[in-house]
Amino acid sequence: MDYSASIQSAIDFMEENLFEDIAPADVADRVGFSEYHFHRIFHGMLAESVAAYIRKRRIFETARLLRTTDKSIYELASLARFDSRDSYTRAFKKIYKVSPGEFRRLKSKGWDFQKTPITKKMLQHLKEGITLEPRLETREVQHVVGLAASYQDERPREVETLWKFLLERKGEISAVKPGFALGVFLADHPFVVRRPRDTYVYLAGLPVTSLENIPNGMCSCTIPAGQYAVFTHKGPVDTVMHSINYIWGTWIPNNLEHYRHVNGPDFELYGPRFDQKTRTGELDMYVPVKRG
Repeated sequence: MDYSASIQSAIDFMEENLFEDIAPADVADRVGFSEYHFHRIFHGMLAESVAAYIRKRRIFETARLLRTTDKSIYELASLARFDSRDSYTRAFKKIYKVSPGEFRRLKSKGWDFQKTPITKKMLQHLKEGITLEPRLETREVQHVVGLAASYQDERPREVETLWKFLLERKGEISAVKPGFALGVFLADHPFVVRRPRDTYVYLAGLPVTSLENIPNGMCSCTIPAGQYAVFTHKGPVDTVMHSINYIWGTWIPNNLEHYRHVNGPDFELYGPRFDQKTRTGELDMYVPVKRG
């Protein structure tokens, strides 16, 4: 049985009443299920509980308000239905690793935790467009040469323009390792001027064995050795943001007791399962993690 319509109806109800006094039982009742039965359906499709979805959506929305309004932390804690400022701060730090006050002062660095509302397209993507549980992989140091630019939070169409230019110039890059390409998310890059509202640098590149003779107008980066959680995105690159939102909005916060995201670039690996001409297929998304 396809429960997608019930899940979407429940999500719409939660979003419309996000800051109201709602409980998982209210959500289940809204869509005509027992709380126990709906918990199993919801968790099975979204890999988290109704209560966790509500809590993380409230924290994300108040985090956004921290940077866009002058509301006090006490006001936001109350808005998010926490009993006290201290309990809100503890929950906030568990996800963002800094206090609400520090978060307000800091500029965004790459992909902040983003728990965006689930849509019909996202639900469909979770069913068939991404592996919900990653495999773990240890990788050696990897040098990359390519083209880079800065962007805002979402992965815009301009990233595909960057890939188009790279594929046109790939013959200029020397010492290339054959068989795959890499899309690297960086907090910043010394040769890329980040525009005021941009939050990360994206480098579309090829893996190389040497960083000598970098072509004019290109730049390089080095992906450090380490352990990575690897998710497989399936489909066109237009839907990559759904995979990114799942990784950062659901998997990472759900696994904080077991894995910690570590500083270092996340990257996409485009191998033989991905068609560079049509820009569709399967690509692997690597997120640096550490156990415990």
